[in-house]
Amino acid sequence: MSEATVRSLPKINGFHLARPALLPLFIYLALLLAVSLFFVWSRITVVNLEYDISRLGVELREVEQEHKRLRLESAHLRSPVRIERVAINELGLRMPSLEQVILVD
Repeated sequence: MSEATVRSLPKINGFHLARPALLPLFIYLALLLAVSLFFVWSRITVVNLEYDISRLGVELREVEQEHKRLRLESAHLRSPVRIERVAINELGLRMPSLEQVILVD
């Protein structure tokens, strides 16, 4: 069987060169990537929420305008003058004569 040969690391100007420890570097890069991705994800989420808030604000203003319009229409439809006009012109009703009025005590 073959024996594993162990090579010594070179020596330059009196310094021993050591193999760089890549695992801590990879861990650091992975953490940096994870933090960066989290930051980008959170910013995208914030921007999307801002768009949603803006859209809901526009929708709220539209609903408030519709509410005001419906309240105005309701006030118009409940007007006694209008009700009397519809009763006389469209329904053919008329004011009662004095003989038709009965007072209840």
